[in-house]
Amino acid sequence: MIKTNIAELSTTSVQYLSVFKQSEDQASQPLLIMLHGFPENSWSWQAYLESLSGDFEVIAPDLPGYNGSSGYPSDKDYTIAHLVETMAEFVKHVSGGRPVHLVAHDWGGVIAWPLVAFYRDLFAKLSILNAAHPTGFTREMANNPRQQANSDYITDLISEDAFSITSADEHKMLKRLYGGFYKRLTTEQQSAYVNQWSNPHTMKQAFAYYKNMPQLVTQRLRANSDVKLPNIEIKVPTQVLWGMKDTAFVPEVLNGMEQWIEELSLVKFDDADHWLHHQKIPEVIAHIRKFHLA
Repeated sequence: MIKTNIAELSTTSVQYLSVFKQSEDQASQPLLIMLHGFPENSWSWQAYLESLSGDFEVIAPDLPGYNGSSGYPSDKDYTIAHLVETMAEFVKHVSGGRPVHLVAHDWGGVIAWPLVAFYRDLFAKLSILNAAHPTGFTREMANNPRQQANSDYITDLISEDAFSITSADEHKMLKRLYGGFYKRLTTEQQSAYVNQWSNPHTMKQAFAYYKNMPQLVTQRLRANSDVKLPNIEIKVPTQVLWGMKDTAFVPEVLNGMEQWIEELSLVKFDDADHWLHHQKIPEVIAHIRKFHLA
């Protein structure tokens, strides 16, 4: 049975990342690390920790600045490069030299793509859930008006009124992101999220991720007209699980992924959206187990 004790890990670059981790008696199993997205935290993976701990040693950290993590001193520190460096140090710290199996959603995926690209020797396999490859996303954000409209909520998240906007009416904006699915989350998840959303300091750090997004273009923010496509090549076997009704990403972000991923398996779910990992838990668990144990 999995034990969800919270441990605090600290190295030079990893500052007190709160971690849900199973008991140490299964440390000989493959190591699976799961990275959550916005506006969630490590509780995003509650069902996965419980189910997959029979096959893997599973760790689901809070991303820097989220939930129990103290984060960085300044908003300006939340660059993709710094986040990738931090999570690379984290992976080295917990892996004990074992190749890591990585699963990531949303902002966890934003970090995971370059993390695996630039530190590929640390990883065995990668599973991405509804987090567009940086090249495809940047291309569509620069050229696709529908993607610019889909990304327009970011304009509110990087404004001076971000906390007021997201906390108004009992966090109506954040709950609305789930498209009606929020009430179907577990009681523990809802409580963990509301506690986080109610903390101005924690949310300020979560918003800082968006403030440091490179080459951001939305419907209301068109300051970055000279957009350059990033070159992020993935050399480890990669599985992309995608809810096709995603309202954060247009489906065109999937086009051309095989150009940047050496070994790609793409699985589409026509009846799921951005919150695939909540809506299709048994199916996603089955795909993770099959892919990462093969």
